[in-house]
Amino acid sequence: MNKMKINLETKLGQKLLITPQMKQSLKILQMPYMELITELNNVLEENPVLEEVEVQEVKEDKNTDEFLRELQKVDWQDYFSDISESLSYVPDDEDSVNFDKFIGKKENLYEHLLFQLNILGLDDYLLDIGKYIIGNIDENGYLTISVSEIVSYFNGDEESVLKVLSLIREFDPSGVGSVSLVECLLKQLEHMGVDPIDIEIAEIILKECYEEIAFGNHKMVAEKLGLSEEYVGEIIDFIKRTDPKPGLKFSSEGKFVVPDVYILEKDGKYEAVLNEDEVPAIKLNSYYIKMLKGDTLDSTSREFIEDKVKNAIWFIKSMNQRKKAILKVVEALIKHQKDFLDKGLKFIKPLKLKDIAHETGLHESTVSRVTSNKYAMCKYGVIELKSFFMKGLSGHDGSEISVSKIKDLINDLIEQEPKDEPYSDQKIVEILSKKGIKIARRTVAKYRDELNIPGTSVRKKMRR
Repeated sequence: MNKMKINLETKLGQKLLITPQMKQSLKILQMPYMELITELNNVLEENPVLEEVEVQEVKEDKNTDEFLRELQKVDWQDYFSDISESLSYVPDDEDSVNFDKFIGKKENLYEHLLFQLNILGLDDYLLDIGKYIIGNIDENGYLTISVSEIVSYFNGDEESVLKVLSLIREFDPSGVGSVSLVECLLKQLEHMGVDPIDIEIAEIILKECYEEIAFGNHKMVAEKLGLSEEYVGEIIDFIKRTDPKPGLKFSSEGKFVVPDVYILEKDGKYEAVLNEDEVPAIKLNSYYIKMLKGDTLDSTSREFIEDKVKNAIWFIKSMNQRKKAILKVVEALIKHQKDFLDKGLKFIKPLKLKDIAHETGLHESTVSRVTSNKYAMCKYGVIELKSFFMKGLSGHDGSEISVSKIKDLINDLIEQEPKDEPYSDQKIVEILSKKGIKIARRTVAKYRDELNIPGTSVRKKMRR
């Protein structure tokens, strides 16, 4: 008979842990201008160690900085390795820019989702599935048909449908493509970085205690689920930050946005200037630093102040990292899309997130966060940073040509075609192939439809 044995083994492994401070740093990186102002005001209100000052009041104290660097090494020395970075945040002073609000181009929910779908680089079949799904999302952001109906429409290809639907549910606005209110809110909590365990509790509360939370009866919810009232209150606060109808923000006639960055032209060259008109200069309050450097504090008070100081240092460095990342990414976008800035949208070049990631040395996810929900002001008006990215088609030499350029070529070919013998889609494919452009016949047909150009037989009849 085999006997069970208990042994002790030592294993060496690595595990990535995202601390609350790291989550805050990623959150700050992704925040557009107006959200950043709100967050900054909240932090200044909650943390007494941070104070708002005039720019000229910010002075570097080498002794204090060295003391703080030693303090922050306790927990976070590996994440922010650049200890030479300033322990204050000073906005750039740019008097030549008028930091006002501008009205952005009108965009409905369908267009907003379709743009995000088009830059994924999916093949035509998956793109068709995505368009079908997006076409069945209502103005509130909810999917109006079942997954089984979509699968049936695409001849039972459940794997492809689920793959595309999963991608769409990661689009902005958060929660889009959900089939129920609970699913929509839980997806938003996930995108907000809420702990998975807290999301599970939120799901239970939403499903089992909906009436109680509707009337604000936290105590009854706590008793029903056997949780503390304080913890239930925290979960409900998370839920209150979600949007039950995420698509409605796109239903208005126009939307007002504030540019996060300005692209200015000087002597034929472009430069990026961060919008920091409402961003105050901040630094650590010297009073609390003196208290820490002294020996009059009891252990509880010292621990409290140390925690606030560390959070303040983290916030300042996160603000500085955000500024550097945005400027680095926008400068790279300017470099790649100079023709677009000079001549207009038709001259935009194919560009992917990985291209900018390689150019800047940043991770693709960082580039995505930097460009998400952020706007640039240039001579053509206010445009989203993600508009600088464009899907392209490959040429025989490996180069890429933008979709807008391909459409222009197709349009030009049809305008110049023989009147009595219009080009078929296959003929257009052959002509473009001779120009070094690889494109499928059905892709030509799709672009022709999008240009509102009828087929060969119809064009022939129209010209008789």
